Amino acid sequence: MSFSTPRRRVVTSIAAGGLATTGMVGVQAQTPNWPQPSKPIRIFVGFVPGGTTDPYARVYGEVLSRKLGVPVVVENRPGAGGMVSLQTLAREAPDGHTIGITTSSSLWGARALYKKMPYDADRDFAPLGWFPVGPLLMAVPASMPVNSVQEWVEYAKKTPVTMASYNPASVPHLAAEEFNKRYGTKVNVVHYKGEGPQWVDVATGVVQAGIGSYVALTAHIARGSVKVLASVGPERSPKLPQVKSFVAQGFDGEIFRLAGGLLMVAPAATPEPILQRISQIFAEGADDPKAAALRENFAIEDKPTTRDVAVRKWREEAPVWIKLTQSLGITLD
Repeated sequence: MSFSTPRRRVVTSIAAGGLATTGMVGVQAQTPNWPQPSKPIRIFVGFVPGGTTDPYARVYGEVLSRKLGVPVVVENRPGAGGMVSLQTLAREAPDGHTIGITTSSSLWGARALYKKMPYDADRDFAPLGWFPVGPLLMAVPASMPVNSVQEWVEYAKKTPVTMASYNPASVPHLAAEEFNKRYGTKVNVVHYKGEGPQWVDVATGVVQAGIGSYVALTAHIARGSVKVLASVGPERSPKLPQVKSFVAQGFDGEIFRLAGGLLMVAPAATPEPILQRISQIFAEGADDPKAAALRENFAIEDKPTTRDVAVRKWREEAPVWIKLTQSLGITLD
């Protein structure tokens, strides 16, 4: 698999406050609690800006820089549903200087889509923490003549439609296959390099639906260019409590009940003390004002977890995503 030169985004100085696309996270007091990094730490992001991966990387990059006293550089490496970034990360030195953030579907469900992967997720990566994204939302163009999921399904039975997806084996990808398999719809899936471009095409009617995070939808909701029809998972979005979940609307497929999220990972051979220290910094950073603001603005109620919890979730939930993907009969090679 080939890939282009990464798009770099570097977080501004802590002292200056705020975030930007140039500069570095400010260097502050050194800490003796972790073998001192000898160079800047890089965080690979598998998608373009516009969803939750990039903001999480930048906010927690600041936290990491402040605690460890080195600059943190955020690099956007989109492509192949997050696999470009992960393939590169798997080849990096396991010394704590390079980590990455990606979707759970890139690590778990994708392995059921391809006969050959450029990495082995279980062998090549060590989880640092699980980063919740809040209830995902299904939205359609405001111009579309539907006002509920059931109406959209009835429309999609008669007319071919497209579902925007931010990567293969993602919630929107699996949801589209679920609709086709159980309800006889004619839904095609279009994969994007992130939620930003995905929602632009939904809002303008280029595609007829998408599923993704509240934060990526906010501007389109404010402009009235989309209609939000449902939320994924057991809870409604705190920002849109009037929007019922898929399950509450009678769609009880397993994909509609799962809660997706992001994983921060490091190369698997990274020493355990380094993994634990970075994980501890992320967990403690959840109370940072900018991290709290991120959750509030993005309608995310839960905080990132420790490494131990992320390891447990990986062990328990990865088989569920793989089995679900396999059950829908999806393959991409």
